[in-house]
Amino acid sequence: VFAANGDNRIRLANRIAATTRGRFPVVTTTPNGFIQGEVELFWPLLVKTLGLFPQFPLRLRPENEQEQAARFWQPRFLSGELLIEGWLEAQTVRRGLDFLQLAASAAIPAEDLPVLLPEGMPPGFAPEAVWQNLGQAIVNWRDWCLERSLLTYGVMTELYWRHLLPQPLYREKLLGRFCGVFVDDLDEFPPVTAEWLRVLFQADLPAAITWNPQGKVRLGVGADPERLEAELKPLCDVIAQARPN
Repeated sequence: VFAANGDNRIRLANRIAATTRGRFPVVTTTPNGFIQGEVELFWPLLVKTLGLFPQFPLRLRPENEQEQAARFWQPRFLSGELLIEGWLEAQTVRRGLDFLQLAASAAIPAEDLPVLLPEGMPPGFAPEAVWQNLGQAIVNWRDWCLERSLLTYGVMTELYWRHLLPQPLYREKLLGRFCGVFVDDLDEFPPVTAEWLRVLFQADLPAAITWNPQGKVRLGVGADPERLEAELKPLCDVIAQARPN
């Protein structure tokens, strides 16, 4: 059972437990929680596939990620490669890490960022070369983390959709662990959610999704309702409710 955030997950879990009286085993999670759990559980498979260093991964908290990335990019700041007018170094680091997370959440390879950042930024805000440098710095940061088995939200998300989910062995194990899926308020989810939902749909697992046309509260901060609707709605039987429960 997927909820958009931790607070909703707790409320949903309590409601399910009260309704079913605990008669059925139910796993409740969020997109981020699901990805983190799967990457850590199947880390040996990723080590084998990507040739990573065979040690248990260490998850970096956001504040540690910020500090380590700032140190890693310091030579680029000193050379002027990453200097953006009006941005402090700490702001550039935080936004660079956010770009990695947003790209991963949209199922966009990090290697595309040196091209996408110059295209997406307002003209005249900074030279095109600076955005290209920042995109490449993000790729280098991701690789540095993987070499040391360090996991951040962005790194884990890309590992999941790009390297773990496509593997037949992983899909076999995933489909063997769950007998159905329920997604609440899909309009608040990141577009990467479609990657694993399609796998579950193709396996004919029973599935139910709720969608709030007046929701979309996370539009612009990781969610892409229009893309999710375009990709998944054709696979579903739609039932409109005048007064959703």
